[in-house]
Amino acid sequence: MFLIAVTKHNIIQNFESIDIKEFKVKSSIITVFTDNHSSKFIMDEDEFSIVESTLLFSNEFKNNLSSQIAYKKDDDSINIFKSIFSGKPIYYYKNSNGEFFCSSHISMLRKAGVPIEENKEVLPEFFVYRFVMPPDTLYRNIRQVSSGDRLHIKMSNEKCTIQLVNQYNLSNQDKNINSIKSSSKQIIDFLSKSIERLTTHKKNIAAILSGGIDSSILCKIYQDLFGLDQSYSTGYPFEDPESNTEKEYALSAGNALGMEHHYHESTNQEYLRGFLEAVSSAECPLHHLQSVCLHLLFKNGIPKNKNIIMQGQGGAGYFGNFRNYLYFKDKMPYKMLAKEPFHKISGKLSRISGIGEKTVDLLYKSAQKYPLSKPNNLIWYWHDYGSKEWVCNYLNVKEEDIIKGQYNLLKRFEGDSIYDIASMYSLLGDEDITLSIWTKIAEGNEKILYSPFYDLDVLDYVFSMPWKLKLKRPENILRKTIARQCGVPKFIITRRKSGFGVQPKLWSKPGSAFEPLVPLASKVFDIHQIRKMQSTDPKKAMIFWNILNYSIWKRLCIYNEPLEVLMEELNETI
Repeated sequence: MFLIAVTKHNIIQNFESIDIKEFKVKSSIITVFTDNHSSKFIMDEDEFSIVESTLLFSNEFKNNLSSQIAYKKDDDSINIFKSIFSGKPIYYYKNSNGEFFCSSHISMLRKAGVPIEENKEVLPEFFVYRFVMPPDTLYRNIRQVSSGDRLHIKMSNEKCTIQLVNQYNLSNQDKNINSIKSSSKQIIDFLSKSIERLTTHKKNIAAILSGGIDSSILCKIYQDLFGLDQSYSTGYPFEDPESNTEKEYALSAGNALGMEHHYHESTNQEYLRGFLEAVSSAECPLHHLQSVCLHLLFKNGIPKNKNIIMQGQGGAGYFGNFRNYLYFKDKMPYKMLAKEPFHKISGKLSRISGIGEKTVDLLYKSAQKYPLSKPNNLIWYWHDYGSKEWVCNYLNVKEEDIIKGQYNLLKRFEGDSIYDIASMYSLLGDEDITLSIWTKIAEGNEKILYSPFYDLDVLDYVFSMPWKLKLKRPENILRKTIARQCGVPKFIITRRKSGFGVQPKLWSKPGSAFEPLVPLASKVFDIHQIRKMQSTDPKKAMIFWNILNYSIWKRLCIYNEPLEVLMEELNETI
């Protein structure tokens, strides 16, 4: 946690019993706070910087900075950098007087005097995609630094001006990289070096093992390097025991890898209370249902001394792991299905069977080659969890309004391949928000989240690999080859992928698991709209999830209601 503010007047009185530093710079006062958990203050003569690092406890932290905010005396400026693997958000705000405020936490901005209000303009995007693409936020006039970006804050004439000076761009593809086998060895080397940085604190590592390929790769490297034999996972308390593949996969992977695996089980009541706690820690709506499960795992399922959480998120689009129409769209059979009369025939068959309707529709859209600026471009269907029809009707907007913020960030990649665009869309949007939420949830439980797949060496190398190589058959060949070379058991590599999801019928129907949250949400949202979205239809169910998140977030972070008040209300309904 950190705060830096450039103001005309003293604001230190807003922070009781917090170690705040102040500096007089010409006509301004710079106020600085760091928590020494994930952020650190470094003074160098009259210049200083705030750094954040998941390795703050290590001597190597300067080589692994997730963000840096540096004051330069020579030109009276502040430079802000957020690494592509940062995890933590960097919020910033400039008021009409030219004063500047920046923090990883909205609560700190509030204490510094920043008005905390809702940004209603981004609600169409949020209700469809479950997140708001940086640099936009759900907070009015408060922006956030996009991953990989640099900002320059110049102080002159008693006012701050903000300039974006650099944005993260794709690595150039290296045509000399032409072997999956040798590439996999190189990536394993980068992952190993990333994990080796934890050597001095290896006894404090808790490895998350879901039983999927990515977490199994990291656990195998971690095991070979350090000889440790503990792993952890969790799942939904309202999952049908007969279909709880998350538990089955984790336990079987742990057994095969020789790990003593700890599967944390919570109750429905704990999940609901954890929902409120997780939103409070994240200071934004929860993108995924599993975020609550992870909060409860960090809080109750992992020993206090295991404060470094190693997890496998990251082996996604840039690895060629699209697992959808983006992977198949250029294959000849699918290209034929996108043309008439095959499209018409396959469309009828899919509607009759109820299978593959979305794929058939998207293949047709792919053949039309809509520009990225249009809402019917393939990209905008990848993460569209919520009902666009409901959003357009309820918020009185058009589909162009839904994608506006996301397109503004991605339009610089407009001339690149759809695979590059999809990778950056995922990395700068869905993945960045997920990592941000999980990092702050971990921090709220005095844990540090560590994500080797986001190591900059790994990212740069994999992005430099030609798509033709990464998209070779079989699907996800790169990750599977890495797993084989690491010694991950074959059955883990070949078994069907199990996403950390749960069927809507278990949580979205009236009277099901999330029903006790409805009275809390109804104090913000129209109860009739809530009831209309309580459905097993996936699009409506996700609107229901978003309504619950939005309402709880608004009460906690906009209205600033104490968490204890919402907890008392919840206790009356469960």
